[in-house]
Amino acid sequence: MALRSISIVVALVFVAPVVVNAQDEVGHPGVFVTLPVIDGFADATHALVETLQLVRDALKAEDVRLVDRAENADVVLTVIGRGRGDVELTAALQALDSTVTSSPVPIATNERYIEASLTVGTCVEPGIEQKVKPRSCYKRAFVGLGLRRDARQPIKKPATNTWEACADALVKDVNAWLTENATRIRALR
Repeated sequence: MALRSISIVVALVFVAPVVVNAQDEVGHPGVFVTLPVIDGFADATHALVETLQLVRDALKAEDVRLVDRAENADVVLTVIGRGRGDVELTAALQALDSTVTSSPVPIATNERYIEASLTVGTCVEPGIEQKVKPRSCYKRAFVGLGLRRDARQPIKKPATNTWEACADALVKDVNAWLTENATRIRALR
């Protein structure tokens, strides 16, 4: 009788983590974070690689499920660039694909930002002929700003304007988007 009780406890210990991981994969969209790819090559600079890591770290801190390959992802988040000020940001947003939607972004002239593009589904690139029409393609631009816009922050205390603050702000919006659209993303699997 005692041996039977021990084997049931041992079985529960080994089975429970597998069930939790399976639920996690089903419940939370998998996100692949990458740099822009041009003709098969990553469009990498030191600044972009550093920014990519900051965004990954911020996503991990928010418990977003990261995957290591685009094929395993429900969502691809492409870190497009970083810069300072409204002139650079306006030019960067205008350079994006015309099918990408973005909210208006008020920004100070010395404020840092990180921009990223979120893609769900397979999108047809302009000028590239595909034999099979994609089921669904959704793109959206996100911009993380360096100065905090939280009303609860005291006015006298200066807000930080770091790349980490930009990554955190970007991920806050991406995570909100993922949460609100999780059901739709799961339906596209």
